[in-house]
Amino acid sequence: MSDIRELLPLYALGLLEPAEAAEVERAIAADRSLADELDAYDSLVTPVEPSPDVKARLMASAGGGRFERFASRMASLFDVTIERARELLGLTERDASWERPIPGISLIHFAGGPACSAADCGFVRIAPGCTFPWHMHRGEEVNLILSGTVRDHSGKLLGPGDELVQPTGSQHDLTAGDEEVIYVARAFDGIEVSPPR
Repeated sequence: MSDIRELLPLYALGLLEPAEAAEVERAIAADRSLADELDAYDSLVTPVEPSPDVKARLMASAGGGRFERFASRMASLFDVTIERARELLGLTERDASWERPIPGISLIHFAGGPACSAADCGFVRIAPGCTFPWHMHRGEEVNLILSGTVRDHSGKLLGPGDELVQPTGSQHDLTAGDEEVIYVARAFDGIEVSPPR
């Protein structure tokens, strides 16, 4: 019986393998004192509700986040490992990661790998119906749309998985559709926000 008693706390926490759990359940059915002891353990365990983003962060860091399908493209685009790409994508799941420089626009900046050392790298989140301001590209910019739909100044509509490549000196703005848009951008030599031409 001492072996079963040692398993009771683990059983109360739901940490036993199915075979061990079945063994504990048989022993409890046969011995009321074990059932009483288990009740005592159960009374000590207080369920704690995790913060809303804990599961999302855990899944993203383990490669199961909502943007997992983009991890390989992220790794290639930003010259990072697949593991680092997953970590970066996981940042989008945490509200605290986002900076809010202007209403309707949120940003997460990060450092790319060696081939992207001269690039401004980061995630952009645009609220429904809002516009990322008109800007000029000092170098090539590549945007990978992760969620939502966005329209550029020419009317081109882009959705999840689409890439928008802007050459040096080009200018545009991006407007979100009826839902939030998240995309990741790599802008060599940065951008310059300016009035529309």
